[in-house]
Amino acid sequence: MKKNPFVSVVIPVKNLTYYLLHENLPRLANQTYKNYEVIVLPNEHSQYDLSLLREYKKLRIVPTGKITRPAEKRDVGADCAKGEIIAFLDDDAYPDSLWLKNAVKLFKKRKIQAVCGPGVLPENTNIWEKIFDEVLKTWIGAGGYSYRFTRQSQRSVTDYPSMNFLILKKTFLKLGGFNSDYWPGEDSKLCNDLVEREDGVILYDPGIVVFHHRRNNLPGFLKQHANYGFHRGAFFAHGDKNSRKLGYVIPTGFLLYIFFLSFYLSISFYIQRSEITSNLIALAPLLVYGILIIYLFIKSFINTQNILISIGSMLVLFLTHIAYGSMFIKGFVKGLNKNSNLYD
Repeated sequence: MKKNPFVSVVIPVKNLTYYLLHENLPRLANQTYKNYEVIVLPNEHSQYDLSLLREYKKLRIVPTGKITRPAEKRDVGADCAKGEIIAFLDDDAYPDSLWLKNAVKLFKKRKIQAVCGPGVLPENTNIWEKIFDEVLKTWIGAGGYSYRFTRQSQRSVTDYPSMNFLILKKTFLKLGGFNSDYWPGEDSKLCNDLVEREDGVILYDPGIVVFHHRRNNLPGFLKQHANYGFHRGAFFAHGDKNSRKLGYVIPTGFLLYIFFLSFYLSISFYIQRSEITSNLIALAPLLVYGILIIYLFIKSFINTQNILISIGSMLVLFLTHIAYGSMFIKGFVKGLNKNSNLYD
């Protein structure tokens, strides 16, 4: 690799958004690393294109027309990218000024084919984003993957979302790009192929920082995580190794436990027979879960000094586990038939 390799930042969008115009592009312009381009991929041209191209000299705007899925847009961006490295970034995320400088250094290590880093909460957020962030920053809410949302120690990973993901272009093209049959989850498929098929290394580093917005309302957040659960269940059934981690399965186990606990308590009540020891054993996991929710409340209050955020984080944690766990089961059933379309 060259001393200062050219980097192509690829950002898929439906249209030009507030976050893109007021946070993303201005922060990209402030990168300390200068050998890069920015490729934005909207559906169509807009009235602002010419003024944006005049303001941001490194910007290219490539309309994709009928190609509207993010995975397909990223593939289009990669095909026309001039860089040795492709940096995938979401439009509602903006990078730290050292983002590219720190990332390029890591690619000079042996066998490193992709690097990634945390998407931490930006300063300009509403209360819902702060609630969701408190859930995602804990191992209880993120299933052991809280490093995706906070700065943690450097490590190799087998799965990472494309909101902050950089990969060698030659490797990306060799893998065939993103699997556009899936959305979301195309990034998980790419990572699984990179690690399992190419014996590649994905390096997470806390210095590769972007500031990534969360969903700004509860229905949107729950829908997002229900989609994650559906696709993770399908990929589990497909046999993807990076989808068979314990953290991805625990919410479903909890949901099944709640179902069987309700059945057990109903039967006990119906036959009017109650054994204290048996009931305590049956209720033990629920008590542990209650303790974890209280822990989240305390931790959230220490972090934010806001009682509404603390209470909201407890509710959101429970609802997220239910939404994710139930859709994991549905995705698993659909994924058992690898030849069928998940969305039929």
